[in-house]
Amino acid sequence: MLALAAGTGVTAMAGCLNPFGGSDGADEIVLQMEGGTMQEALESEAFEPFEEEYGTTVEVSLRSSQQSGYANIQAGQAEVDMASVPPFTLYNGTMDDVWEPVEPDEIPNYGSNVLEPLKNPIFDPGEQIHGVPHAYGTVGMAYNNEELDDPTSWSAMWDDAYDGHVAPEGFGFIRVFTTALEMGMDPNDIGAESSYEEAIERIWNRVAEQQDLVVTNWTSGDELGRLFTSGDAWVGEAWGNVIYGAVQDGNDHLDYVIPDEGAYGYTQNHALVKGISDQKREACLEFIDFLLRDEILQPVVEKLGLPPSTSVTSDTIEGLYDYDPSGGEGLMFPDVGYINEHDDEWSQRWEEVRGN
Repeated sequence: MLALAAGTGVTAMAGCLNPFGGSDGADEIVLQMEGGTMQEALESEAFEPFEEEYGTTVEVSLRSSQQSGYANIQAGQAEVDMASVPPFTLYNGTMDDVWEPVEPDEIPNYGSNVLEPLKNPIFDPGEQIHGVPHAYGTVGMAYNNEELDDPTSWSAMWDDAYDGHVAPEGFGFIRVFTTALEMGMDPNDIGAESSYEEAIERIWNRVAEQQDLVVTNWTSGDELGRLFTSGDAWVGEAWGNVIYGAVQDGNDHLDYVIPDEGAYGYTQNHALVKGISDQKREACLEFIDFLLRDEILQPVVEKLGLPPSTSVTSDTIEGLYDYDPSGGEGLMFPDVGYINEHDDEWSQRWEEVRGN
């Protein structure tokens, strides 16, 4: 697995500003993550100043996907100390006893800076903390503002006027989640007002109706970007930071909205790998706490294009498409345990519906 060194700071003064108790931590920690914008943001804004203050170098171990990276950690085949994880990997790793739990007082800036709705989310099960968020995002609705006039509801993705230009995200659980929202259901408790069997059948019938209008069911950020920048897609689900980046690149025909019914929300988190040494653990906690400082996190998230997990703000942050002015109250997080319970069923049904 490829590892890239990051940071070349001076280590002679390491520990003099260390609130964690001295300079006896690790000389190096390894963070597993994908490359791209996240790596660029951390390398340019966080790694070097962290090394200058703590004397610890952060290296990146690149993974080809979340699934492969997690599988290597779970099998003990990845020489990494912590990982960047989304909700599903955080939940599964917690249930599989892969992530090292931490206490809030071990990360002072967690307690004082992290937005309350992002603490102990439903996808970090149990009372202990296994993932510490540094940014959040949404799966909202992108649209071509030359073809649509300020849509406010997910129902735009079922409008016959956009036949051949609708672009949903092509995963079964997302199709269920968004369609449940559009139909006024709780996506984490389908059938609460009737029965699960009756409600999920209504959802799949609604998904089938949408497929008649679809240009492509996209499955990656690159594919999403191409569909909307080319003009092939006029409306569909999207990752806010991808559309924001496309607009910054000059695609003024694009826009993004969180529909009135709500949208899927997620956090970007760091989790410690269970079994690392005490020195590595201390250094990882130092880095996580360092990243949550206002003066560090602000430039990181501005380059990343996702809002911060703390209240630090700027004109740039407030202009991000995923930014929630309510401080995270408007995010609807997935109940990963509930999704896992139904995922095989939903995936099979999605393949059937998509194949028709």
